[in-house]
Amino acid sequence: MSFAARIFNNAFFLTFVKKGFVVLNGIVSLMLVARYFGPAMRGEYMFIINVVIVGTTILNLGISLIYPHFRKQDKRAKNLFVSYSFLQFFLYLIISLLILIITKNIVLGISALLISVNVLNLQVTQINLVENLKQQSMIIIASSLINTILITLAFFLTSENLFLILIIFGLKSYVSMVFSLVSLCGSDFKFTIVPVKYKKMTALAFLPLLTSFLIAINYQADIIILKMMSVDFYHIGLYSTGVALAEYSWMIPDIFKEVMFHHNARKDDVKRMTFSIRLGFTAVVLVAVLVIALGKPILGLLFGADFVAAYQIVVWMFLAVPFMVYTKIIGTLFSANGGWRFYFITLLISVLLNIGLNVALIPSFHIYGSAFASVISYAFCGLTMLIWFKRKYKVPFRDVLFVKWEDVRKVAPFLSRKKASMESLIIIGDGGHSKMVQNIVRESGTYQLTEVWDDKYREPVARDGVVYTSLDGQLQGLTQMDADATFFVAIGDNDIRKKIARTLALAGKKFAVIIHPTAFVEATVEIGEGSLVMAGSIIQANTVLGKHVIVNSGATVEHDISVGNFVHFAPGSVVTGGCTVADNVLVGAGSVVVPNISIGANVVVGAGSTLTRNIESNTVEYSRKKTE
Repeated sequence: MSFAARIFNNAFFLTFVKKGFVVLNGIVSLMLVARYFGPAMRGEYMFIINVVIVGTTILNLGISLIYPHFRKQDKRAKNLFVSYSFLQFFLYLIISLLILIITKNIVLGISALLISVNVLNLQVTQINLVENLKQQSMIIIASSLINTILITLAFFLTSENLFLILIIFGLKSYVSMVFSLVSLCGSDFKFTIVPVKYKKMTALAFLPLLTSFLIAINYQADIIILKMMSVDFYHIGLYSTGVALAEYSWMIPDIFKEVMFHHNARKDDVKRMTFSIRLGFTAVVLVAVLVIALGKPILGLLFGADFVAAYQIVVWMFLAVPFMVYTKIIGTLFSANGGWRFYFITLLISVLLNIGLNVALIPSFHIYGSAFASVISYAFCGLTMLIWFKRKYKVPFRDVLFVKWEDVRKVAPFLSRKKASMESLIIIGDGGHSKMVQNIVRESGTYQLTEVWDDKYREPVARDGVVYTSLDGQLQGLTQMDADATFFVAIGDNDIRKKIARTLALAGKKFAVIIHPTAFVEATVEIGEGSLVMAGSIIQANTVLGKHVIVNSGATVEHDISVGNFVHFAPGSVVTGGCTVADNVLVGAGSVVVPNISIGANVVVGAGSTLTRNIESNTVEYSRKKTE
């Protein structure tokens, strides 16, 4: 696999590229809008945008936030949530049009329409982040680019026009919404209306709704409070510019937040999370130091001399940025697991601090009092999240600060072109099981799939860079093949898999270990060559898998288990701690093996069975009730 293909298959890198592109386009747009409006009209524009953001948060009803929790329980939850979002959008659209017609207030009508579009965009974006992270990254890049182009045209071709810039703001959400819906509504999409489930969704979303409302208030209340306390639009324009620069630095933790949102929707990934926190914290501290040191020249260069007066606001807001790393990344755990109570209470206290300090300090310290209130609020929220995370997952303090040397060693090989070349992989078999294996190889980016061998191909066929050819013909010429070729026997039947694997082993061939990105494999697990760990499966601490083992979709192999060679754990099977599984065993779909059981060689455990006693070799065991 090429260097470019490798890095673009990495979720963190693609999200980094997306956020970098969004930041670049955002800064260009921010610069153009600031120069287009000047401080006073920019203040009015940002007041309207903040009202739209708060309105979007409330009318989202928390639906986008509970999707990861539902997705863990039901892989078909997409249909239900997208259908719900459609219904919600059309209701809001009708209400928005009525508001525009009845009030004849263009600003109010446009604001209502913006909220309608933003709600649907927020919901389908969050759903697509879980379902299609890479596609959603490209969608956000495209919509950001379109927004910048339109603002650039407005800047050069028109004079100050508040409504035009508001419409462009809405078009950005509309473009993102449309592309996200195209991505989600594929051949597998089915419009689903289940009133009982909608009622459950609404009930479960209530606390997330309040939580997201508090987040929005915590981020947007300052500008609204400044207006309510009669601060003029000129100073609001200065304040909002300083805040906007800080918000773009928030994109750094957002890179990791979105990837963790994607991963935590499947399983809690604490190691990846602490790695994300360290990289995010280090990056934002470096950016904050740079911006504070060069803030005045940056403001003058980007926005003009009128905005240099915003420098002190920039300094205050960048002091708050490092705390956002903890709030944003750790917050994905609450979204994925449905544990909103603690998150809600933390945010409630943070918001009350923010509002109280704003009201107390603005009369004496003007916009600087509002900036100080934000720093205290964000610091409280971030540090509280960090303390909770450390206590729950027993994470050392050094693991949630700056990058460590092992982080550098982990990232360096990925960025090195010398190590970017991928091993070629040849897969044996092209049945249903093999199709899943091929998809895992493509998704994980660990190997470069070059050939598939199966006897259904009499003549070689090339498709998408992969050659499909005869198995028997290729096995006869094994000794003449490149010694560096890596093989994987993608055949579910233990006996057939064993026969072919032994033929390849006698010819001195090496075998791949293939692990789906969504599988959880504890760090102390040992996996033998030729083994496969499929989507959603779990392998816990101190377990040893032999060679050519299959841990199929959703199977669980608990701690301290010894597994022989050519064992197949079928989908949904559960083998609990301390068990021993000998060679050539099939543990059927949905079966359960209780702790400390020994299963002999060549045993077939029937689907749905529950084993509570040791099983001798060469036995077929099937029981729907517990075996006495």
